[in-house]
Amino acid sequence: MSRQFTEAEAQRIFARMAEMQRADAARTPGALSREDLEEAAAAAGLDPRYVAQAVAELDAAPARTRTLLSAPVEVVRQRVVPGPLTDDTWAAMVEALRQHTGQQGMAGQIGRLREWTGIRHGTKNGIVTRLSAEPTEGGVRLMVTESVREIVKGLSIAAVLTALVGLFVLGEATLGASPDALVGVALMALMVVGFTLGAQGWSRWWARDRAEQFDALLDRLELVARQAQTGTPDLAGGDRQPLLDLDALAEAPDESETRGPRERIRP
Repeated sequence: MSRQFTEAEAQRIFARMAEMQRADAARTPGALSREDLEEAAAAAGLDPRYVAQAVAELDAAPARTRTLLSAPVEVVRQRVVPGPLTDDTWAAMVEALRQHTGQQGMAGQIGRLREWTGIRHGTKNGIVTRLSAEPTEGGVRLMVTESVREIVKGLSIAAVLTALVGLFVLGEATLGASPDALVGVALMALMVVGFTLGAQGWSRWWARDRAEQFDALLDRLELVARQAQTGTPDLAGGDRQPLLDLDALAEAPDESETRGPRERIRP
């Protein structure tokens, strides 16, 4: 005997069916679900396991650069790499990051989020570099960021203060008509221009340089993650024994000394 439903249960079922129908009608015509993509990949001879990683990379936020007064002050690069992220894989990534940046830094973990932080040129107004690793559906999302906000802010403040002092001196020169004061105003104007152009030029060069370095770093970290998946030796760093010991060859005795004199046999 089939199951019997009460009137209240029937109302809830029909309401749910109506919601499902509206949601299905709202779908973009011709859109494919993840299951559809996996079936299509299998039919095309592709491994459906990579669908999740490709979707995660597609959904990842694009690389961005934050600015302060139109000057770049923070570079962000991110990438989704194969997972899961084990303790050994994370340790290899941190070691590769330390070799790349030349900083020891500090590594930590909060829940599922792992993070490494390094600071150069002082802890208050220094350059802060961070690597975060967070598990996602398609693997592990790595995000590398570096900020020079405090440095650019300091140069901008110096330019503003110099401009204010220059305006004050200009007022004094206008009232007193002193040639020496006018020379001081001109020098301060040059300082303002120097601070401004220096901050803009240096920060733009820094942003381009860091973007290239971070892309190379993410390539290296992705290699570490893929090696952990396949079980191949780690390439993050460390001492490796050469396949051929050249020192041993140098110490080997001469072949002519170990062999006795050859005898020529005449027929």
